[in-house]
Parts: sequence; C-alpha cells; structure tokens
Amino acid sequence: MKTCVLTNTATKTNILIVDDRKENILTLQNIIDTEGRNILTAESGNEALKIIMQEPVDLALIDVQMPDMDGYEVVDLMRLNHRTKNIPVIFVSAVSKNEKLHTEKYEAGTVDFLFKPLDLEETRRRINWFEKHIQTLKENERLKTETVKLQDDFTRFTYLVTHDIKAPIRAIDNLTNWITEDMGDNLKPSVAENLSLLRNRVNRTQRMMNALSDFSRTTRIKESRQPVELNKLVHAVIESFSESELFNFTINGCDKTISVEKDLIQRVFTELIKNCIQHSEKESGEITISMEEMPDEYIFTIKDNGPGIIKQNEEKAFEIFQTLKSKDESENTGIGLPLVKRILENLNQRIWIDYSFTGGLCIKFSWNK
Repeated sequence: MKTCVLTNTATKTNILIVDDRKENILTLQNIIDTEGRNILTAESGNEALKIIMQEPVDLALIDVQMPDMDGYEVVDLMRLNHRTKNIPVIFVSAVSKNEKLHTEKYEAGTVDFLFKPLDLEETRRRINWFEKHIQTLKENERLKTETVKLQDDFTRFTYLVTHDIKAPIRAIDNLTNWITEDMGDNLKPSVAENLSLLRNRVNRTQRMMNALSDFSRTTRIKESRQPVELNKLVHAVIESFSESELFNFTINGCDKTISVEKDLIQRVFTELIKNCIQHSEKESGEITISMEEMPDEYIFTIKDNGPGIIKQNEEKAFEIFQTLKSKDESENTGIGLPLVKRILENLNQRIWIDYSFTGGLCIKFSWNK
C-alpha cells in the first residue's frame, strides 16, 4: 500500500498504521487523521519494517493478528535495531480485554493496547496522550541540542576573549613596572600609589581571565567513573592548601571506596574547601567534611565556622564573578561556587545550602551511585 506523506513533516507527528486488512487501516486512519499528523500505512510486518527504516516514525499502531509475521514479532524486530527500538507502539487487538497480553518483555510506558471494535473516543484519547508525550520528548531533545551548542559557543567565546585580553593586560603590567623602574627615586608618592593601584587591578583582571578560562574548560570535561578511595582523595585535597595547617579538619564517613568521576569530584572538593578557607574570619577555623550513603546516591557535606551565607545572598553566591566581599578586600574571583554548581549540574547532581546549620556555612551536594 502507498504511504500517505504530508508536507512539513518536521513539525508533525508521524504515525504508522500496520494491518493486513485495508478496511481496518482506512477505519483507523479516519479516526486519527488530523492536521498536524502524518499518517503512514503498511499491510504487512515486512512492509512496516521497511517503512520504519526509511521514514522517521514517532508512533506505530500495529495489528496483533497478522499472517506471516504477527504484531509481537514486528515489535521484537524493532527493538533489536537502535534506530527503531524506542518507537512507542499501540497494539490493536481483536482478543478479549480479559485475555493475557504479552507485554512483560516491553518497557513500561512504551506499549499500549486498543481493542476491536474500536471505541472512537478511547482511541483518540490514547493517541492524543502519546502524541503529547512524543512532542515533549522532541522538545526536550531540541533543548538538549541547543544547550550543547550554547555551551560549545561559550567555550569558544571565552577562549577567544581570554586569549585576546591577556596580551594587552600583560603589556599594561609591564608598562607599570618600566615606569616605576625609570622614575626610580623621582617617583612621587601619589604616582607610586596610583601605579600600585593599577597593578592590583591588572592582577585581578589576570586572575579573572584565568578563572574564566578554567571555568569554561573544566565544565566541558567528560570523564568515566573509576573506584576512588574517598578518604585518601579528601586528605590529598586538604594537603594541597598551605593554609590547611591553620584549620582543624574533621572527616566523617569517608572511609569507603566509591565509583565516581575522580577528577571532577576532586575539583568539587577543592573549590568547596578553598571557599571555606578564603572566607574564614577566625584564628582557628573549623571545617567538617562528611559523607552519608543513601540507597541511590551519596550526600556530601562540607561545613565551617565562618560567616556563612544568608539566604537572600544564596543565588548571588552561585553566580559567576559574584563575591559577597568587596573585590578590594579579597582575592576571590567569584568563580569557585559557580564552577562547582556547573560541574554538578552537568552530571545531573544537586548542590544546596543547608540553613538548618547555624554555626557557619553548610553546603551539601549529591553524587548518584
């Protein structure tokens, strides 16, 4: 049988009707054919499989009782091919609703049944449900593709910006040094102060450019999981900070080997511990690192006895280049927490501030098993 192909199929739902009797195809087609749907038809299982390999099909309505190849056999063959295995299927059956249906081997939500004689409203209702579900999946896929493109564009943009800006920034830094050297003892205090201020601004800009480049590069890393001795990793991160001797670290529940993306989780710990150290305002800082194992994930907690983050500043704290202190008071670039958030979001993990802890800052993040 010829297929009925309408125009502008990119925005339509492509529905394939498979039945060995033409009158059944016409009946079903008359029930479901509306604007916005592209109806394809086949009179045998073999013809259906051929169409599916040649045309994009969003939903298949397949008669169960067909000669040569029944509906179950058609779907079994569809599930063996990566291009067709995810196509939702509605079986059209003449058997009684009370008879046993062979659905155990199919993933829940991917198959349904309609029983002959067809009920018009029930048929339309089920087709409409699948159509909405299919359109939602298409939109999610479109957004996913668009997000990947935007991330790639951002990576290229940040590389160009940081590369082009670094050269003139270095030139300004060199000029301030040359002026200071050339003026020697003749350098007025006011000029020396201004040059020092300019040099500080240059150094801050260099740190921001390096941080932006690092942010772009790190958040695009794709890494496989591997067994990690968590306690060993956490201690290595702590020892990487020269200031760690000024802090009292407590580590709980980390004496396990877990399967995670090692470099990424190490970067997360590094940035969160650095955040605790940078914002400590006490002579003896207290930092506690702990892990709690849940059925499907690990929950990590890093808390300190510093000033904390009030709830109205939480959103700002996770925005890039935002700092809660004046930039003149701190060398913090405002990249740490946003970097952690981006890494975790890319891995479909969560991060949040626990405000039930009132002794400082308590940040929690998840990592799926």
